[in-house]
Amino acid sequence: MRMIALAAAMTLAVTTAACSAGPPAPATSAPATSAPAPSGTPAARGACRAGCDTTKARDYNGDGYADLAIGAPGQRFDEGEPPASGYVVVSYGGADGPGPTGRTLLQPGRGGLPGRSTKGDDFGASSASGDFDGDGYADLAVGATSDLGDSPAAVTIVFGGRQGLSGRSAVLLRPGDATFGQLLAAGDFNGDGYQDLGVATEGAVWVVYGDGRIRRQAPRPRMVRRSSVINALASGDVTGDGLDDLVVAFSDHDPADEGAGAVYRGSSGGLKDVAGHTFDAWGVQALAVGDVDGDGFGDVIAGNSYADANDPGGQVFLHRGSSAGAAAEGVLISQNSPGVPEDSAEGDGFGGDLAVGDVNRDGYADVAVGASGKFARQGAVFLLYGGKGRLPGAGARVLKPGDARLEQDVQLFGASLQLSDFDNDGAADLAVTIPTEPVVAVLAGLSEGARAAEPTLIGPERVATPGKDSAFGRSLN
Repeated sequence: MRMIALAAAMTLAVTTAACSAGPPAPATSAPATSAPAPSGTPAARGACRAGCDTTKARDYNGDGYADLAIGAPGQRFDEGEPPASGYVVVSYGGADGPGPTGRTLLQPGRGGLPGRSTKGDDFGASSASGDFDGDGYADLAVGATSDLGDSPAAVTIVFGGRQGLSGRSAVLLRPGDATFGQLLAAGDFNGDGYQDLGVATEGAVWVVYGDGRIRRQAPRPRMVRRSSVINALASGDVTGDGLDDLVVAFSDHDPADEGAGAVYRGSSGGLKDVAGHTFDAWGVQALAVGDVDGDGFGDVIAGNSYADANDPGGQVFLHRGSSAGAAAEGVLISQNSPGVPEDSAEGDGFGGDLAVGDVNRDGYADVAVGASGKFARQGAVFLLYGGKGRLPGAGARVLKPGDARLEQDVQLFGASLQLSDFDNDGAADLAVTIPTEPVVAVLAGLSEGARAAEPTLIGPERVATPGKDSAFGRSLN
Protein backbone atom coordinates (compact mmCIF):
# COMPACT_ATOMS: atom_id res chain seq x y z
CA MET A 1 0.00 0.00 0.00
CA ARG A 2 1.18 3.51 -0.72
CA MET A 3 1.41 6.19 1.93
CA ILE A 4 -1.08 9.02 2.11
CA ALA A 5 0.72 12.35 1.64
CA LEU A 6 0.97 15.01 4.30
CA ALA A 7 -0.26 18.40 3.23
CA ALA A 8 3.18 19.85 3.69
CA ALA A 9 6.46 18.26 4.53
CA MET A 10 9.46 18.58 7.20
CA THR A 11 13.75 18.03 6.49
CA LEU A 12 15.25 15.63 8.87
CA ALA A 13 17.17 17.57 11.48
CA VAL A 14 19.21 16.38 14.44
CA THR A 15 16.94 14.14 16.49
CA THR A 16 17.43 11.31 18.92
CA ALA A 17 19.18 9.39 16.16
CA ALA A 18 21.46 12.22 15.17
CA CYS A 19 23.53 12.20 12.01
CA SER A 20 27.28 12.17 12.24
CA ALA A 21 30.37 11.86 10.13
CA GLY A 22 31.01 8.20 10.82
CA PRO A 23 32.61 5.28 9.01
CA PRO A 24 31.59 4.94 5.35
CA ALA A 25 28.26 3.38 4.52
CA PRO A 26 28.23 -0.05 2.87
CA ALA A 27 28.42 -0.09 -0.89
CA THR A 28 24.90 -0.60 -2.21
CA SER A 29 23.11 0.11 -5.44
CA ALA A 30 20.76 3.03 -5.04
CA PRO A 31 17.17 2.16 -5.93
CA ALA A 32 16.07 3.53 -9.27
CA THR A 33 13.31 5.48 -7.56
CA SER A 34 15.62 7.18 -5.07
CA ALA A 35 15.67 10.95 -5.04
CA PRO A 36 19.04 12.58 -5.68
CA ALA A 37 20.97 13.72 -2.64
CA PRO A 38 20.22 17.34 -1.70
CA SER A 39 22.90 19.78 -2.76
CA GLY A 40 23.07 21.71 0.51
CA THR A 41 25.50 21.01 3.34
CA PRO A 42 25.07 21.27 7.09
CA ALA A 43 25.91 24.57 8.69
CA ALA A 44 29.56 24.79 9.68
CA ARG A 45 28.62 25.09 13.33
CA GLY A 46 26.98 21.71 13.43
CA ALA A 47 23.21 21.34 13.62
CA CYS A 48 21.70 19.37 10.77
CA ARG A 49 19.97 21.52 8.16
CA ALA A 50 19.38 21.08 4.44
CA GLY A 51 21.51 18.28 3.04
CA CYS A 52 22.03 16.43 6.33
CA ASP A 53 20.76 12.91 5.68
CA THR A 54 19.78 11.11 8.89
CA THR A 55 18.24 8.22 6.95
CA LYS A 56 21.53 6.42 7.57
CA ALA A 57 20.84 6.35 11.32
CA ARG A 58 17.74 4.17 10.76
CA ASP A 59 18.79 2.18 7.66
CA TYR A 60 19.32 -1.30 9.10
CA ASN A 61 19.94 -3.09 5.77
CA GLY A 62 21.95 -0.42 3.95
CA ASP A 63 19.59 0.00 0.97
CA GLY A 64 19.30 3.78 1.29
CA TYR A 65 15.83 3.82 2.87
CA ALA A 66 15.04 4.53 6.52
CA ASP A 67 13.36 1.58 8.26
CA LEU A 68 10.72 1.63 10.99
CA ALA A 69 11.09 -0.24 14.30
CA ILE A 70 7.82 -0.63 16.22
CA GLY A 71 7.92 -1.58 19.89
CA ALA A 72 5.08 -3.59 21.44
CA PRO A 73 6.07 -3.96 25.11
CA GLY A 74 3.08 -6.09 25.96
CA GLN A 75 1.29 -3.91 28.45
CA ARG A 76 -2.34 -4.96 28.90
CA PHE A 77 -5.14 -2.43 28.61
CA ASP A 78 -7.24 -4.56 30.99
CA GLU A 79 -5.69 -4.67 34.46
CA GLY A 80 -7.09 -8.13 35.11
CA GLU A 81 -5.17 -9.67 32.21
CA PRO A 82 -1.67 -11.13 32.71
CA PRO A 83 1.16 -9.06 31.17
CA ALA A 84 2.87 -10.14 27.97
CA SER A 85 6.61 -10.17 27.29
CA GLY A 86 6.78 -7.71 24.41
CA TYR A 87 8.50 -7.63 21.01
CA VAL A 88 9.74 -5.28 18.29
CA VAL A 89 8.74 -5.60 14.65
CA VAL A 90 10.90 -3.92 12.00
CA SER A 91 9.28 -2.84 8.75
CA TYR A 92 11.84 -2.04 6.05
CA GLY A 93 11.54 1.11 3.94
CA GLY A 94 11.28 1.17 0.17
CA ALA A 95 10.12 3.27 -2.78
CA ASP A 96 6.57 3.23 -1.36
CA GLY A 97 7.65 3.50 2.26
CA PRO A 98 7.52 0.68 4.82
CA GLY A 99 5.27 -2.05 3.46
CA PRO A 100 3.16 -4.93 4.78
CA THR A 101 5.87 -7.48 3.91
CA GLY A 102 9.61 -7.71 4.51
CA ARG A 103 9.62 -7.52 8.29
CA THR A 104 11.79 -8.78 11.12
CA LEU A 105 10.44 -9.85 14.51
CA LEU A 106 12.70 -9.32 17.52
CA GLN A 107 11.90 -11.02 20.82
CA PRO A 108 14.23 -12.26 23.60
CA GLY A 109 15.05 -15.94 23.20
CA ARG A 110 13.84 -16.02 19.61
CA GLY A 111 15.91 -15.96 16.42
CA GLY A 112 19.19 -15.89 18.31
CA LEU A 113 18.32 -12.86 20.44
CA PRO A 114 19.85 -13.24 23.92
CA GLY A 115 17.77 -13.60 27.05
CA ARG A 116 14.38 -15.20 27.41
CA SER A 117 10.86 -13.99 26.81
CA THR A 118 9.36 -13.40 30.25
CA LYS A 119 5.96 -11.96 30.98
CA GLY A 120 6.20 -8.41 32.19
CA ASP A 121 9.59 -7.66 30.61
CA ASP A 122 8.21 -4.73 28.60
CA PHE A 123 10.68 -5.49 25.80
CA GLY A 124 10.24 -2.71 23.24
CA ALA A 125 9.15 -0.02 25.70
CA SER A 126 11.94 2.23 24.38
CA SER A 127 14.31 2.23 21.41
CA ALA A 128 17.03 4.25 19.71
CA SER A 129 19.07 3.63 16.58
CA GLY A 130 22.48 4.49 15.18
CA ASP A 131 25.64 2.81 13.91
CA PHE A 132 27.19 1.77 17.23
CA ASP A 133 29.83 -0.59 15.76
CA GLY A 134 30.87 1.53 12.76
CA ASP A 135 30.18 -1.02 10.00
CA GLY A 136 28.00 1.35 7.96
CA TYR A 137 24.68 -0.29 8.94
CA ALA A 138 22.34 1.21 11.52
CA ASP A 139 21.81 -0.80 14.71
CA LEU A 140 18.83 -0.80 17.09
CA ALA A 141 18.95 -0.49 20.88
CA VAL A 142 15.83 -1.80 22.63
CA GLY A 143 14.89 -1.24 26.26
CA ALA A 144 13.13 -3.86 28.40
CA THR A 145 12.15 -2.54 31.81
CA SER A 146 10.39 -4.79 34.30
CA ASP A 147 8.77 -4.03 37.64
CA LEU A 148 7.69 -7.60 38.30
CA GLY A 149 11.05 -8.98 39.39
CA ASP A 150 10.87 -11.96 37.00
CA SER A 151 14.03 -10.83 35.17
CA PRO A 152 16.36 -7.82 35.43
CA ALA A 153 15.95 -4.88 33.11
CA ALA A 154 18.27 -4.70 30.12
CA VAL A 155 19.09 -2.90 26.89
CA THR A 156 19.64 -5.11 23.87
CA ILE A 157 21.66 -3.78 20.92
CA VAL A 158 20.70 -5.60 17.71
CA PHE A 159 23.13 -5.07 14.84
CA GLY A 160 22.22 -4.30 11.26
CA GLY A 161 23.58 -5.91 8.11
CA ARG A 162 22.83 -6.55 4.47
CA GLN A 163 19.79 -8.66 5.43
CA GLY A 164 18.61 -6.21 8.08
CA LEU A 165 18.57 -6.67 11.84
CA SER A 166 19.58 -10.04 13.24
CA GLY A 167 19.54 -11.24 16.83
CA ARG A 168 22.44 -13.64 16.24
CA SER A 169 25.03 -10.98 17.05
CA ALA A 170 23.13 -8.94 19.62
CA VAL A 171 24.72 -7.53 22.78
CA LEU A 172 22.95 -7.38 26.13
CA LEU A 173 23.60 -4.50 28.55
CA ARG A 174 22.36 -5.44 32.02
CA PRO A 175 23.84 -3.39 34.90
CA GLY A 176 21.29 -4.58 37.45
CA ASP A 177 19.02 -1.53 37.79
CA ALA A 178 15.37 -2.58 37.49
CA THR A 179 14.56 0.41 35.26
CA PHE A 180 17.70 0.50 33.11
CA GLY A 181 16.63 1.41 29.57
CA GLN A 182 13.33 3.10 30.28
CA LEU A 183 14.53 5.98 28.05
CA LEU A 184 17.10 5.86 25.22
CA ALA A 185 18.75 8.44 22.94
CA ALA A 186 21.55 7.91 20.39
CA GLY A 187 24.17 10.40 19.22
CA ASP A 188 27.90 10.73 18.60
CA PHE A 189 28.91 12.46 21.81
CA ASN A 190 32.70 12.17 21.40
CA GLY A 191 33.03 12.73 17.64
CA ASP A 192 34.79 9.43 16.89
CA GLY A 193 32.32 8.41 14.15
CA TYR A 194 30.58 5.76 16.26
CA GLN A 195 27.11 6.41 17.61
CA ASP A 196 26.83 6.37 21.40
CA LEU A 197 23.81 5.56 23.55
CA GLY A 198 22.28 7.61 26.34
CA VAL A 199 20.33 5.40 28.76
CA ALA A 200 18.03 6.50 31.56
CA THR A 201 16.87 4.64 34.62
CA GLU A 202 14.21 6.02 36.89
CA GLY A 203 16.78 8.13 38.74
CA ALA A 204 19.96 8.26 36.68
CA VAL A 205 21.38 8.83 33.19
CA TRP A 206 24.20 6.71 31.77
CA VAL A 207 26.13 6.72 28.50
CA VAL A 208 27.46 3.75 26.55
CA TYR A 209 30.14 4.69 24.01
CA GLY A 210 30.14 2.82 20.71
CA ASP A 211 33.24 1.38 19.09
CA GLY A 212 34.33 -1.40 16.75
CA ARG A 213 34.62 -3.92 19.59
CA ILE A 214 31.08 -3.58 20.89
CA ARG A 215 29.93 -6.88 19.33
CA ARG A 216 32.66 -8.83 21.11
CA GLN A 217 32.63 -7.07 24.45
CA ALA A 218 29.71 -5.11 25.84
CA PRO A 219 30.99 -1.73 27.07
CA ARG A 220 30.42 -0.58 30.63
CA PRO A 221 27.87 2.22 31.04
CA ARG A 222 29.27 5.46 32.50
CA MET A 223 27.29 7.70 34.82
CA VAL A 224 26.19 11.12 33.52
CA ARG A 225 23.93 12.32 36.36
CA ARG A 226 21.71 11.19 39.22
CA SER A 227 18.35 12.75 40.05
CA SER A 228 15.18 11.78 41.82
CA VAL A 229 13.39 11.26 38.51
CA ILE A 230 14.53 11.29 34.86
CA ASN A 231 11.63 12.38 32.67
CA ALA A 232 12.95 12.61 29.09
CA LEU A 233 16.06 12.31 26.89
CA ALA A 234 17.03 13.61 23.46
CA SER A 235 20.25 14.16 21.52
CA GLY A 236 21.49 16.63 18.94
CA ASP A 237 24.05 19.37 18.40
CA VAL A 238 22.64 22.17 20.55
CA THR A 239 25.95 24.04 20.91
CA GLY A 240 26.85 24.02 17.21
CA ASP A 241 30.35 22.57 17.59
CA GLY A 242 29.77 19.53 15.36
CA LEU A 243 29.37 17.11 18.30
CA ASP A 244 26.08 15.78 19.60
CA ASP A 245 24.93 16.81 23.06
CA LEU A 246 22.58 14.94 25.41
CA VAL A 247 19.50 16.80 26.67
CA VAL A 248 17.95 15.58 29.93
CA ALA A 249 14.72 16.59 31.65
CA PHE A 250 14.82 15.68 35.33
CA SER A 251 13.48 16.41 38.79
CA ASP A 252 15.63 16.49 41.90
CA HIS A 253 12.68 16.46 44.27
CA ASP A 254 8.95 15.91 43.84
CA PRO A 255 8.36 15.79 40.05
CA ALA A 256 4.85 17.17 40.56
CA ASP A 257 6.34 20.41 41.90
CA GLU A 258 9.40 21.14 39.81
CA GLY A 259 11.57 20.06 36.91
CA ALA A 260 14.59 21.25 35.00
CA GLY A 261 16.36 20.55 31.73
CA ALA A 262 20.09 20.41 31.06
CA VAL A 263 22.29 20.09 27.97
CA TYR A 264 25.31 17.85 28.58
CA ARG A 265 27.95 19.02 26.16
CA GLY A 266 29.65 16.56 23.83
CA SER A 267 33.45 16.68 23.53
CA SER A 268 36.35 14.61 22.23
CA GLY A 269 36.41 13.00 25.67
CA GLY A 270 32.68 12.30 25.70
CA LEU A 271 29.86 13.98 27.59
CA LYS A 272 31.02 16.76 29.89
CA ASP A 273 29.33 19.15 32.29
CA VAL A 274 26.16 21.11 31.60
CA ALA A 275 26.47 23.71 28.83
CA GLY A 276 25.26 27.05 30.20
CA HIS A 277 22.31 27.19 32.55
CA THR A 278 19.51 24.71 33.08
CA PHE A 279 16.07 25.54 31.69
CA ASP A 280 12.64 25.14 33.24
CA ALA A 281 11.16 21.72 32.48
CA TRP A 282 8.22 21.40 34.85
CA GLY A 283 5.98 18.59 33.62
CA VAL A 284 8.15 17.88 30.55
CA GLN A 285 7.79 14.27 29.39
CA ALA A 286 9.01 14.62 25.78
CA LEU A 287 12.11 16.22 24.24
CA ALA A 288 13.42 16.67 20.70
CA VAL A 289 16.29 18.59 19.10
CA GLY A 290 16.38 20.23 15.66
CA ASP A 291 17.45 23.47 13.99
CA VAL A 292 14.04 25.05 13.48
CA ASP A 293 15.32 28.57 12.72
CA GLY A 294 18.28 27.75 10.48
CA ASP A 295 21.00 29.42 12.55
CA GLY A 296 23.21 26.32 12.75
CA PHE A 297 22.37 25.47 16.37
CA GLY A 298 20.02 22.67 17.38
CA ASP A 299 17.00 23.99 19.27
CA VAL A 300 15.45 22.08 22.18
CA ILE A 301 11.73 21.41 21.99
CA ALA A 302 10.11 20.35 25.28
CA GLY A 303 6.59 18.98 25.55
CA ASN A 304 4.38 19.37 28.62
CA SER A 305 1.02 17.70 28.07
CA TYR A 306 -0.25 18.43 31.58
CA ALA A 307 -3.12 20.84 31.93
CA ASP A 308 -2.58 24.13 33.75
CA ALA A 309 -4.50 27.34 34.14
CA ASN A 310 -2.94 29.04 31.11
CA ASP A 311 -2.96 26.14 28.65
CA PRO A 312 -5.33 23.39 29.81
CA GLY A 313 -4.64 21.33 26.70
CA GLY A 314 -0.86 21.19 27.12
CA GLN A 315 2.04 23.15 25.68
CA VAL A 316 5.39 22.98 23.93
CA PHE A 317 8.39 25.18 24.76
CA LEU A 318 11.11 26.09 22.25
CA HIS A 319 14.52 26.72 23.84
CA ARG A 320 16.83 28.12 21.18
CA GLY A 321 20.29 26.63 20.92
CA SER A 322 23.57 28.56 21.06
CA SER A 323 27.25 27.98 21.80
CA ALA A 324 26.34 28.37 25.48
CA GLY A 325 23.61 25.73 25.36
CA ALA A 326 19.82 26.01 25.36
CA ALA A 327 18.13 29.29 26.27
CA ALA A 328 16.87 29.32 29.85
CA GLU A 329 13.62 30.98 28.77
CA GLY A 330 11.50 29.05 26.30
CA VAL A 331 9.03 30.30 23.70
CA LEU A 332 5.61 28.87 24.61
CA ILE A 333 3.58 27.26 21.84
CA SER A 334 0.09 25.89 22.34
CA GLN A 335 -3.15 25.56 20.45
CA ASN A 336 -3.89 29.08 21.64
CA SER A 337 -0.84 30.45 19.78
CA PRO A 338 -1.61 32.52 16.65
CA GLY A 339 -1.81 30.33 13.56
CA VAL A 340 -2.10 27.00 15.38
CA PRO A 341 -5.34 25.19 14.45
CA GLU A 342 -8.01 24.34 17.03
CA ASP A 343 -8.51 25.89 20.43
CA SER A 344 -6.97 24.40 23.52
CA ALA A 345 -9.22 22.35 25.78
CA GLU A 346 -8.55 20.49 28.99
CA GLY A 347 -7.23 16.98 28.42
CA ASP A 348 -6.04 17.48 24.82
CA GLY A 349 -2.56 16.23 25.72
CA PHE A 350 -0.77 18.64 23.36
CA GLY A 351 2.97 17.92 23.70
CA GLY A 352 2.60 14.32 24.84
CA ASP A 353 5.10 13.22 22.18
CA LEU A 354 7.39 15.02 19.73
CA ALA A 355 9.23 14.25 16.51
CA VAL A 356 11.54 16.44 14.42
CA GLY A 357 12.26 16.37 10.69
CA ASP A 358 11.98 18.41 7.47
CA VAL A 359 8.60 17.57 5.98
CA ASN A 360 8.54 20.28 3.31
CA ARG A 361 12.20 20.09 2.20
CA ASP A 362 12.89 23.76 2.89
CA GLY A 363 16.01 23.09 5.00
CA TYR A 364 14.40 23.95 8.34
CA ALA A 365 13.47 21.43 10.99
CA ASP A 366 9.74 21.08 11.57
CA VAL A 367 8.06 19.59 14.63
CA ALA A 368 5.27 17.04 14.93
CA VAL A 369 3.38 17.37 18.21
CA GLY A 370 1.20 14.57 19.53
CA ALA A 371 -2.10 15.45 21.23
CA SER A 372 -3.46 11.97 21.83
CA GLY A 373 -6.16 13.12 24.23
CA LYS A 374 -7.72 15.62 21.82
CA PHE A 375 -11.31 15.63 20.54
CA ALA A 376 -12.86 13.52 23.30
CA ARG A 377 -9.72 11.35 23.36
CA GLN A 378 -9.78 10.80 19.60
CA GLY A 379 -6.34 12.33 19.28
CA ALA A 380 -4.54 14.54 16.77
CA VAL A 381 -1.08 15.42 15.48
CA PHE A 382 -0.02 19.02 14.89
CA LEU A 383 2.71 19.96 12.40
CA LEU A 384 4.61 23.14 13.28
CA TYR A 385 6.84 24.41 10.48
CA GLY A 386 10.30 25.87 10.99
CA GLY A 387 11.56 28.93 9.19
CA LYS A 388 14.03 31.78 9.44
CA GLY A 389 13.93 33.04 13.00
CA ARG A 390 10.71 31.24 13.93
CA LEU A 391 8.78 28.06 14.60
CA PRO A 392 5.25 28.66 15.87
CA GLY A 393 2.26 30.12 14.13
CA ALA A 394 1.64 30.52 10.42
CA GLY A 395 0.91 27.43 8.38
CA ALA A 396 0.58 24.97 11.25
CA ARG A 397 -1.54 21.96 10.34
CA VAL A 398 -3.58 19.48 12.33
CA LEU A 399 -3.93 15.82 11.30
CA LYS A 400 -6.80 13.69 12.53
CA PRO A 401 -7.57 9.96 12.17
CA GLY A 402 -9.46 10.61 8.95
CA ASP A 403 -6.25 11.84 7.33
CA ALA A 404 -4.91 8.31 7.82
CA ARG A 405 -8.14 6.79 6.40
CA LEU A 406 -9.13 5.63 9.88
CA GLU A 407 -12.61 5.63 11.38
CA GLN A 408 -13.42 8.80 13.28
CA ASP A 409 -14.22 6.91 16.47
CA VAL A 410 -10.63 5.73 17.08
CA GLN A 411 -8.90 6.96 20.22
CA LEU A 412 -5.42 8.12 21.24
CA PHE A 413 -4.29 8.98 17.69
CA GLY A 414 -0.80 10.49 18.06
CA ALA A 415 0.32 8.62 21.18
CA SER A 416 3.77 8.00 19.65
CA LEU A 417 5.42 9.74 16.68
CA GLN A 418 8.41 9.33 14.38
CA LEU A 419 9.64 11.33 11.39
CA SER A 420 11.94 9.58 8.90
CA ASP A 421 12.36 9.46 5.13
CA PHE A 422 11.05 5.93 4.56
CA ASP A 423 10.67 6.33 0.76
CA ASN A 424 13.92 8.28 0.14
CA ASP A 425 12.33 11.25 -1.60
CA GLY A 426 14.05 13.84 0.59
CA ALA A 427 10.99 14.62 2.73
CA ALA A 428 10.36 13.25 6.20
CA ASP A 429 7.36 10.93 6.52
CA LEU A 430 5.23 10.64 9.65
CA ALA A 431 4.64 7.41 11.54
CA VAL A 432 1.91 7.71 14.16
CA THR A 433 0.62 5.22 16.72
CA ILE A 434 -3.06 4.52 17.40
CA PRO A 435 -2.78 2.11 20.37
CA THR A 436 -6.47 1.31 20.69
CA GLU A 437 -6.65 -0.27 17.23
CA PRO A 438 -3.71 -1.28 17.49
CA VAL A 439 -2.02 0.09 14.38
CA VAL A 440 0.79 2.37 13.22
CA ALA A 441 -0.11 4.61 10.27
CA VAL A 442 2.56 6.04 7.95
CA LEU A 443 1.78 9.25 6.06
CA ALA A 444 4.13 10.53 3.37
CA GLY A 445 5.67 14.00 3.51
CA LEU A 446 5.51 15.86 0.19
CA SER A 447 6.12 19.53 -0.42
CA GLU A 448 3.57 19.76 -3.23
CA GLY A 449 0.66 19.10 -0.90
CA ALA A 450 -1.82 16.38 -0.07
CA ARG A 451 -2.68 13.73 -2.62
CA ALA A 452 -5.34 11.03 -2.60
CA ALA A 453 -3.40 7.91 -1.70
CA GLU A 454 -3.81 5.01 0.65
CA PRO A 455 -1.84 5.15 3.90
CA THR A 456 0.44 2.38 5.04
CA LEU A 457 -1.21 0.74 8.05
CA ILE A 458 0.98 -1.64 10.03
CA GLY A 459 -0.60 -3.91 12.64
CA PRO A 460 0.48 -6.92 14.70
CA GLU A 461 -1.55 -9.55 12.84
CA ARG A 462 1.35 -11.13 10.97
CA VAL A 463 3.84 -11.18 13.82
CA ALA A 464 1.86 -11.87 17.00
CA THR A 465 -1.56 -12.65 18.34
CA PRO A 466 -3.77 -9.78 17.25
CA GLY A 467 -5.66 -7.87 19.87
CA LYS A 468 -6.04 -4.51 21.51
CA ASP A 469 -3.84 -5.37 24.46
CA SER A 470 -0.40 -5.43 22.82
CA ALA A 471 0.67 -1.77 23.30
CA PHE A 472 1.67 -1.99 19.65
CA GLY A 473 3.61 1.16 18.70
CA ARG A 474 4.52 2.30 22.21
CA SER A 475 7.98 3.13 20.86
CA LEU A 476 8.79 4.10 17.27
CA ASN A 477 12.24 4.38 15.72
